Amino acid sequence: MLKNPALRVAPILILHFFLSLAATTAEADWQETGVRMGVQAGPKREYFHQYEAFAVYGLPWNWRMSSGWGLAPQLNVSAGALVGGNDTGLIGSVGTGLSFRKPGIGIGLDGGVSLDLLDRRQFGQQDFGSILLWGAYLGISYHFASGLGLSYRIQHLSNNRILYTGCTPNPGVDMHMIGVSWSY
Repeated sequence: MLKNPALRVAPILILHFFLSLAATTAEADWQETGVRMGVQAGPKREYFHQYEAFAVYGLPWNWRMSSGWGLAPQLNVSAGALVGGNDTGLIGSVGTGLSFRKPGIGIGLDGGVSLDLLDRRQFGQQDFGSILLWGAYLGISYHFASGLGLSYRIQHLSNNRILYTGCTPNPGVDMHMIGVSWSY
């Protein structure tokens, strides 16, 4: 395991940079807005659920195979509430993701990482160790021709001890998130 936090994050940033350079140009724009709610996946000291509004901005690159299937990078933003241990806190996130889909086909796979900010680190007996956390998710979505979208994702939230010492609490929380959105 790498001890220096910068050495843990550097390979991801370098890979993202080179993939961006190799990408073909496309048009960037707002692609989707919606709401999500989720419940905790697995036991912790406290039971959590989350509510959020989100938006997805398509970045100006994509990689497509001759079949039409391809990867498209996105910027994801959200703001909402995290509830646990009889406490409610604000949560906001910004991050990047990749969407794997084919135009004209409703189903797609999504994954990404985010930087999350809480207005508190303590929820009941659960201490996240910091208000600055990292998130990661994998999901599946279906977009109807009308623009309506339905999605499911499993997401993880923790401080990952990337910016913190080994003695900082890092309990994390996994959530099952269901979303309803509108595509543009």
